Amino acid sequence: MDITIVIPAYNRKALLKHTLGTILRSPLSSVPIIVVDNASTDGTQELLESIISAHPNISMTTESNRNAAAARNRGLSLVKTTWVYFFDSDDEFEEIPHKWDDKADMIAFPTRQKFENKVTVRAYSPVADPAIHILNSMLSTQSMIFRTSWLKQIGGWNTTCRIWDDWELGERALLAQPVLQWITGRAYHTINVHDDSLTGPSFKSRYRFQLEAIQQALINTGNASRHDSERCRKALMLRTCILSGQLLHEGDKKASAQCREFITENFGSKPHGRMAGWLLEQYAAMGGRGAWRIAVWIIKERKSK
Repeated sequence: MDITIVIPAYNRKALLKHTLGTILRSPLSSVPIIVVDNASTDGTQELLESIISAHPNISMTTESNRNAAAARNRGLSLVKTTWVYFFDSDDEFEEIPHKWDDKADMIAFPTRQKFENKVTVRAYSPVADPAIHILNSMLSTQSMIFRTSWLKQIGGWNTTCRIWDDWELGERALLAQPVLQWITGRAYHTINVHDDSLTGPSFKSRYRFQLEAIQQALINTGNASRHDSERCRKALMLRTCILSGQLLHEGDKKASAQCREFITENFGSKPHGRMAGWLLEQYAAMGGRGAWRIAVWIIKERKSK
């Protein structure tokens, strides 16, 4: 299979051996694997050197800019195969779909996540609608395979996103209208959610970075058609309202107020759909779960009219 796996790693000595082991025990055990050490200080490089000595298909490079997107782009620059697949250094690999359309630019498939020993299938909607992805994050790092040349053509990973870089890439990729194949029927891989993951243990610990990613997603809509741009902007506004409510639920009124300021600055003082957004904010603030599902329904209803 003409594919390379790229893995960014920062201080993952305790987890990386397990992750690489799951790949080496999979049907893709012999494909090129590029691990990008992102300025680790815990002995990750020394661990990799010992693993590489026994597995010549694994190589290591470094990226001094401590940024996951920058590390992924560094790995991407070294890929020589037709396809590229990105994986995280703390997750569990199984395999990837065996067959797909050779003419595709991008392949998408479902994944699972594990949180507190509970495993669930992540939200997955096989529709090439960037507004839906904005709300349900169906395209994650582990659920996308790219034609290497096409990913480079759309700019690779956005290094301004310190988190949610896969979410931003998913939106940008869909806006570029790729030849896209959706794989359904089963979920691949297990994404581990823990306190030391990039997204952090709480909304208040990462909301500033989330707002940065939303800002980048807004910029992306500038190159979209008017219809897609309007729908994506509304979805981004609703997503910010939900974030504001989640912060209220965690007791951080100041952070919630900053989300409201962000909405006013980027969507206007009375943006279209603000009433729906306010209701979603209150629902999330009361601890309501699945607010994004309601937002998806709102976006779909708007499209059907």
